[in-house]
Parts: sequence; C-alpha cells; structure tokens
Amino acid sequence: MRFIFIDAENIGLKEIEMIETTIADKAFVFSKNESIKETCEKKLFLYISNYPTGPNQADFYIIANLIAVISSISTSLKSYCEFVLYTRDNSLVNAFVFQCDLHSVKHKIALKPKLTNNIIQISQEPTLNQKILDVLINPMQSEAMRKKLRAPKSDFTRALNILIKENKIMRSPTCKKEWARVI
Repeated sequence: MRFIFIDAENIGLKEIEMIETTIADKAFVFSKNESIKETCEKKLFLYISNYPTGPNQADFYIIANLIAVISSISTSLKSYCEFVLYTRDNSLVNAFVFQCDLHSVKHKIALKPKLTNNIIQISQEPTLNQKILDVLINPMQSEAMRKKLRAPKSDFTRALNILIKENKIMRSPTCKKEWARVI
C-alpha cells in the first residue's frame, strides 16, 4: 500500500492529473485551489485545505499528516507500506526523508527537486558535489569539468563554491586555472 503526499501548491494541476494510483493507494493532496479540488474528487484523492494560509503552511501540514499516518500503522504493517512525496520543494523533501528514515519506513520522492545550496541525498543518485569530486581524479579546469558533467552553469558554480568552503577542492599547485581534490 502506498501513502501518497502531494504538495499541489508546488507542483500544480497538470502534474496531479498525471499521477497514477491503484485502489489500494491513499493519496493526500494539499491545496486551497478549487480546480485541484475538482480533480481530486474525480481521482478519489483526499483533498486537504484546512491549514492556515501563508508561506510553508502546506509543507508543515504535510509533515504533520505524514507523522500521523506513520504513527497509526502497526509495526508489523509498516514493512508493507511505502510513503511517496510529489513536490519539487527541497526543504519539504529533506523533512519528508528525515521523518521516513527516523521511523524506518520505505519512501520515495516522485519528482526531482531543484538544486540549492543544500546538499540533498535522495536514494542512491550522487549529488552534483559528489560528481565533481569523482571527476577530479586529475586536476581539471572548471569549464571542462562542467561540460563533462553536463551541469547548468549556476548549479555547477554553486556546487563548486560549496566544495571550496568545505575545503574539499582547491586550485592545483601546478596550474592555477585547474581544480584539484584536497587530500
């Protein structure tokens, strides 16, 4: 059985319409939009709108409902459940993953979040920061590295700055135009 939490304020109506469920799934949609409410009624999704209006209020309510659902399931049944989140909000993803890990339940993030300054680890996919470290076996210029990783310039620069601040990379002692790993 899947418990699906949908941050409709973040992903919008078209994304909700594409979500496929089975009769055994329970989908919770958090929104205050009337057209989303109508779609939820058609798809038999539970529409939740009774949270305060304001920044991150839906996110707080999603996490509160996640914890309430997890707490209501017996320990023996938890292994048969999966908790799925539909959002592109990095902070919500972090909170969701943390709570699922804390309560030892299977979970999945259905959409790829946007990159931010925070290093987020979802499933086994390496972060851009880790990919940069992996290609720096030998010193390399930043533009060549960015092209090799096929990373957008802004995301690559952000990841590079994080690695510099964490003292994981530095300018190569032999060529100041190249980056090298700190050993």
